[in-house]
Amino acid sequence: MYPPKVTDEQVQRVIRELGARGELPSGNAVREALAEQYRSRGGVARIYRLLAGERARLGRTPLSPVGAGLLEVENRNLREQLKQAREREDAHQVYWSREVGQLRERVRTLETLVNQAAVAGEVTEALRREVQGADTRAGQLDVQIRTFGPAAGRNNHGK
Repeated sequence: MYPPKVTDEQVQRVIRELGARGELPSGNAVREALAEQYRSRGGVARIYRLLAGERARLGRTPLSPVGAGLLEVENRNLREQLKQAREREDAHQVYWSREVGQLRERVRTLETLVNQAAVAGEVTEALRREVQGADTRAGQLDVQIRTFGPAAGRNNHGK
């Protein structure tokens, strides 16, 4: 003869009673408690299915102290990596801003020389357009740096 069966509700009640301390019990602990209270262990697959349902209902998996410590270390490491990435990005922005500034200064100098040569009749229109195109490109780069630079998406005070 089979021992009396326990209902899902009885199993869930035992799971909640054993989990009252904040952590869900093991499947073996639930089966032992069922055997004591109802003289039936409830079936392994069913116990683990109901335990998984309770975990899903709670919306979390309990963390051991070691697991919580590892998550804390990982979180700290990720924050440090983010800080370093932001610092690298800021350094790149400063570098490229300086490069674009120097490029614009060289273009202005060349533009002055081209205009002087044009007055003397020594410069072609193609060369003049090329200098103007370089100035336009330098301006575009400057706008891109300002758009995607350190100030675009976050403030520098929150580092």
